[in-house]
Parts: sequence; structure tokens; C-alpha cells
Amino acid sequence: MNQLVSATFARNNFSNLLDQVVAEKKTVILLRKSQPQAAIVPYEDIEIKEKNWQREFNQAMKETRPYFLRWLKKQKINPKELTEEKLYELIDRAAGRN
Repeated sequence: MNQLVSATFARNNFSNLLDQVVAEKKTVILLRKSQPQAAIVPYEDIEIKEKNWQREFNQAMKETRPYFLRWLKKQKINPKELTEEKLYELIDRAAGRN
């Protein structure tokens, strides 16, 4: 279970809290006026989330690429001429922002 501490306690005991997070691999939630405001999280948790996100993103790209290429062909857009700027313009247009 996550430990809850006040921001004042965290400020006064930061080194000990950091040691505890590293040793116990548990998150510490920082409270201000009894409301959660921030957290001290084991770095391994961040790495795992990043790796999972990257894996899911790569899978989504792999699955959607053929559909995107077909859509580009329908729009008569050569994928080899598609710049990052043009891609963002397409995204804005598709989202109704342009």
C-alpha cells in the first residue's frame, strides 16, 4: 500500500523518504491540505511504464500502418513526400482543428 505523507513532512525528511522508496520499491504520495498533489515513485516503475507504452505504441503503429497507407493513396498523397509538418496538418484536419 502507498504511504501518504504531508508535503511539510516530505520536505523535512526527503532523504529518508527517497531511501525508503528505493529500498521498499513503494510509492509515497505527497499531500497538501490533505489532498494528493504528487508522488515519489520508484524509478523502475517509470521504466516499466515507458517500456509498456513503447511496446503498445509500436503494436498500434504496426496494426494501423496498412490502413493509413490506403488512406493516403485515396487522398492522392505520396507517403514518400509526407513531411512531419504535412502529417500534423493532416492530423489537425482529420480532428476538425483546421
